[in-house]
Amino acid sequence: MEKNISRRDVIKTTAKAGIFIGAASSLSGAAIFTREKHFDLVIRNGTIVDGISDKSLKADLGIIGERIGAVGNLKDGQAKSIIDARGKVVSPGFIDIHSHTDLALLINPKAESKIRQGVTTELSGNCGGSAFPRKKRASQLEKTLKEEANLSINWTDLEGYHSAMEKKGIAVNHATLVGYGTIREYVLGNEQREPDTKEMSTMKKLLSEAMQQGAFGLSTGLEYTPDFFSSSFELAEMCRSISKYGGFYATHMRSEDNQLMEAVAEAIFIAESGELPLQISHLKVAGRDNYYKMPLVMDLIERAKERGLEVTADRYPYAAYSTTLNIMFPQWALDGGRKKFVERLKDKNLRQKMKEETLVKVRGNNSWESMLINSVRSEQNRHLVGKYIQEAADEKKQDPYEFSCDLLILEEGDLGITGFGMSEENTESVLKHPLVMLCSDGRALAPYGFLSQDIPHPRNYGSFPRFLGRYVRERKLLSLPDAIKKMTSMPAAKMKLKDRGSIKKGNFADLVIFDPSVIADLATYTEPEQYPQGIDYVIVNGKAVIDRGKHTGELPGKTLHGPGKR
Repeated sequence: MEKNISRRDVIKTTAKAGIFIGAASSLSGAAIFTREKHFDLVIRNGTIVDGISDKSLKADLGIIGERIGAVGNLKDGQAKSIIDARGKVVSPGFIDIHSHTDLALLINPKAESKIRQGVTTELSGNCGGSAFPRKKRASQLEKTLKEEANLSINWTDLEGYHSAMEKKGIAVNHATLVGYGTIREYVLGNEQREPDTKEMSTMKKLLSEAMQQGAFGLSTGLEYTPDFFSSSFELAEMCRSISKYGGFYATHMRSEDNQLMEAVAEAIFIAESGELPLQISHLKVAGRDNYYKMPLVMDLIERAKERGLEVTADRYPYAAYSTTLNIMFPQWALDGGRKKFVERLKDKNLRQKMKEETLVKVRGNNSWESMLINSVRSEQNRHLVGKYIQEAADEKKQDPYEFSCDLLILEEGDLGITGFGMSEENTESVLKHPLVMLCSDGRALAPYGFLSQDIPHPRNYGSFPRFLGRYVRERKLLSLPDAIKKMTSMPAAKMKLKDRGSIKKGNFADLVIFDPSVIADLATYTEPEQYPQGIDYVIVNGKAVIDRGKHTGELPGKTLHGPGKR
């Protein structure tokens, strides 16, 4: 080809040749030729939404081994397997940047509820909790997992955790943050106090080791113990100690209701002082009295962006959250962990002392009537799952606060709830904001075996299809290419994944083939264990894990390493 050729000639020659590489580059007019005509898999006749461009492209896609080999007219290409994607969208695999699939993949590596949503990569270790570092001990949780799920936890660090996954095999790619709550508990237990110099040094060492072994950054869960015992300055110093590794700071903020503005300001302060990019987890405003704060919150975030902070957020497409009931209680009541919390609940004077602050928090999240019990630890209370706290309290003719305290005692300080605390209007404004990407804030579950328990939030089964079905197709909140970016190239950029999150030559072949006119979530709050519809194929590293809507049993996923190890 001549050196001084016009753009029009390039396009004409490319079309005549019938093959070009890279959907993104083709849409910008920079075609690259290839003579490659032998593929392991060719996806024909699909509409490609590449995760980068603002337009779609009708073309074929060829896969060689684990990677994308060509995009274009591949009618003359030879392939071992062919998928006809006529009438379907071919997009990059979805990246769930806020996941809690820390141990679930080791219990069931098929990643059923995630892979069937089109998720091909998960980032776990969020909200301050990760599967490492850990001491060599046999906790009650570990004993339960061994007895009931046949899972032996025999690692102490991220390398050991990765090794366990690689040995087992996983259906999706897995990446992880390191949880600060896990590290703080490792060093200080659940004590409400500042660490001394030696303890700070130990925590920094554990953080650095995790980053060097491949963690993508640091996460906090500042509404949970022991994270909320940490000061802003302590967290900023921790962030600064690992800034050289190139990760980011992800935070479940200290408040998402009554003190939301202060919590956002604190998150920005920590990231700016700690010299790390910021990821605000599941950005929301809970409680009717707080709904007006959403534009003010976005203004704070946008101003930080203008100042130069690399700040983004994530959100699941539901107006209800899922958490534990104990976060409604005062911080001092949770000092020392669940055992100490239960002892305080049994003390009538202390129970009365914590009541006023608890009721303020409950009102900030709407009411006892808006909190659905979704999980319990004991069989004796399993009949309460699926009931609202007010409803269950009324049945026992008890005040809901006293009922909650008594129930938490029986449940050893651990009770799961779904809270209907957000507005649909604010949910839409967050989802369409250009700095917000999509997430599930859930785990890879399955409607069978150990991972099928209680009533999980439907986001575990339906987040990504719900976004595309309800908010893109029906509500027309944003265009399909823009929606796909929020699930692919945006999280890939945040994680600094250079060869995932978009469709172009050389990238790993993580792909989703779905029907845009059909895709939808089927999971509900009362019957959440239902897979979505409209997703025909999900391909991970060149292997079809979902084939015509069915799981193939393939486990081609990889453990991914953050920039500190690359």
